[in-house]
Amino acid sequence: MIRSGLRAGLIVFLLFPFLFLIWNFPVVHALDRAEFLWAAGNSFWQAFGSASLSLLFGLWGACGLIRYSSPARRSWRRALEVILLIPNFLPPLFVLLAALNLVDPFPMGLPGVIFIHTLMNWGLVAVVLAGLIEDKAGATAELALVEGASRRFFWRKALLPLLARDLGLLWLFVFAVCFGSFAIPLVVGGGRGTTLEVLIYEKIRLSTDWGQAVLIASLQSLFLFALSWIVARGRPALRSRRAQMRLLEMKSGVLLILLFSALLLWGYLQGFPAGWEQAGIFREMTGDLRRAFMGSLGMGLFTGFFCFGFLLLTSALLPSAWFEKVLSGYMAPSSALTSFAFLLLTPNTGFWPFVKIPLAVSLVSLPVLWRLGWQGALDSLSRQREVAKALGASEFLLWWRVLVPQTAPLAGTLAGLAAVWACGDFAMSRILAHRDLTLAMMTETLISSGYRLGLATVVSGGVLASALICFLIMKGAGHVLGRKPLS
Repeated sequence: MIRSGLRAGLIVFLLFPFLFLIWNFPVVHALDRAEFLWAAGNSFWQAFGSASLSLLFGLWGACGLIRYSSPARRSWRRALEVILLIPNFLPPLFVLLAALNLVDPFPMGLPGVIFIHTLMNWGLVAVVLAGLIEDKAGATAELALVEGASRRFFWRKALLPLLARDLGLLWLFVFAVCFGSFAIPLVVGGGRGTTLEVLIYEKIRLSTDWGQAVLIASLQSLFLFALSWIVARGRPALRSRRAQMRLLEMKSGVLLILLFSALLLWGYLQGFPAGWEQAGIFREMTGDLRRAFMGSLGMGLFTGFFCFGFLLLTSALLPSAWFEKVLSGYMAPSSALTSFAFLLLTPNTGFWPFVKIPLAVSLVSLPVLWRLGWQGALDSLSRQREVAKALGASEFLLWWRVLVPQTAPLAGTLAGLAAVWACGDFAMSRILAHRDLTLAMMTETLISSGYRLGLATVVSGGVLASALICFLIMKGAGHVLGRKPLS
């Protein structure tokens, strides 16, 4: 009974933004169809362009990674994979700053959104595709090499047909991620690049039309849920086998990885000299910077511990077929809508933002953490659950003595990742905070107020420091709990 109540409570929390806003702001008049279709078209085209370019560059980069498939070169492969994944797992703030510093004048609107989304996602696509190619096309590539097939023939007749379904699913995944993006379109979308997420924000912030905002968010969520359902059902079955991949190796793919990474790093670092030239301003901001740094730590740690608790709670509430299906199919509500729901819940002054912002970030982060490895970790322990129950272990003993020690390290790492995102969040925090409470919010303010990119870049260094501290604390907490004795 207690576990059933906890399951229901967690589901209510995940659905809270919709339930709360639909109850308080029912839709009373028809949707402005022209405005909705215009914003939906912008969302579609920026997601389409972002997914297509990410897939194109990702496939190219994957052929570079494949050059390092041999056991003797795996350390180089892991290093390149880390380099590729950093832009995807860091808060968007850093890629945004790098792009704005690198490209001047920056193309505002849909081209700018597509450019930044591509920089963020192509590396993840490259890592995933490299694994897929090795697992699904390795034997075929080896046979084609022995038979003397040309690279062009192999790509056209074997590789692309073999991977067509997986390429489509990966494209849909990136499309869904970019379609629901909020932070990047909010900053660089401009007046002509308004997406559905930004329209929801404007409906509430500027027009106070809550009913319309809830309706738009509901339609967007249904669309994203359909996409996630297709992607989840199409998850490929991998079969690992080492093979000779010479037909697929590309030196230019390695050069592409190094070039993109160097450009991002250079774009970010070149803002520091300009920022230090204006260092005199920091003397006037010392108190604000100190408070914002502590605010960033608070946001990150609260978010990390919330997610840590939620993840361990889900491990206690499984197995349950319906509960696992809900978690697997759940898509987080609109970030803007989630923020406004928490905005109305309690006063927005004092300590409340340090509760509401971490809860809001946790709510939109949990589906990502679930799919990022938590679901697989719990599935791998199903056999141990069965054995422990057969030996008469109680549910609490099974969870505390068997599951927690084995899952806490991963929970700490995933919670640390959520803490990093919270430290770098400025879009949701801008809605839920009445002033700049964190360094990320100060950075966004500097970007928006006349493009003071140098100062913004210097302040973002503090964001990076606070994010690293939070990540290490959460990872350490998971490690300590994971070493708990089993007897």
